[in-house]
Amino acid sequence: MASRLAGKVAIITGAASGIGRATARLFASEGAAVTVVDIADAGGQETVAMIEKAGGRGLFVHADVAMTSEVQAMIETTVKQFGRLDILHNNAFWTVARPAVEQSEDEWDRTLAVCLKGPFLGSKYAIPHMLKNGAGVIINTASVHSIIGLRGYAAYQAAKGGLLSLTRSLAADYAPHIRVNAILPGGVLTPAQRIAPPAQVQTTEVKNPLRRFAQPEEIAEVALFLASDASSYVTGAGIVVDGGSTAVLV
Repeated sequence: MASRLAGKVAIITGAASGIGRATARLFASEGAAVTVVDIADAGGQETVAMIEKAGGRGLFVHADVAMTSEVQAMIETTVKQFGRLDILHNNAFWTVARPAVEQSEDEWDRTLAVCLKGPFLGSKYAIPHMLKNGAGVIINTASVHSIIGLRGYAAYQAAKGGLLSLTRSLAADYAPHIRVNAILPGGVLTPAQRIAPPAQVQTTEVKNPLRRFAQPEEIAEVALFLASDASSYVTGAGIVVDGGSTAVLV
């Protein structure tokens, strides 16, 4: 079977671990050259080493996606190294789980800076390069928090709800040349699980219709679908990948 991303160049933020790492490895295995972006240097370099060991092409770039200059450098470094940019996966995240009254202003600001401003900046500086190519794909890692209310996540839910709206706005503004979609994962077995209280994690797993959390690779497969021509008529969508959690009332 032909590689689904042959000749493509992708940037994946938050790719030092979890969903980002799984997606970077999968995209590389499907023929894409991948820029791995994170503030965790060791993890990011490890992801690139995994890609190269498997015969793929990877590049690590240290960047805080909340910083304009670092996002610009991330984009320009990629284009200089690989000659083009076809796919941007805005996947980096940061938050501290608290209800609104207990949330500090600094925590609020940092959560929205990484989870909402970051995808805005990435898209802002990636889109001109995609338009030069005549096409491109942007994938935003949103969350089931984008569409339902869960206790104790004021800043995170505000950011992820905004990200889903940003996805639709970008899709409308840059069609037909650029497709923009969001993935809305439920519980995934990544280091991000540390932000949730253990009791909540256990309850979520028990109530999930599939009785388990997702593996990062299962989310990566959805990202691959959205990045490839298999989803050529999909834009402005939010694809829920949560094992049925938001489909049932428990």
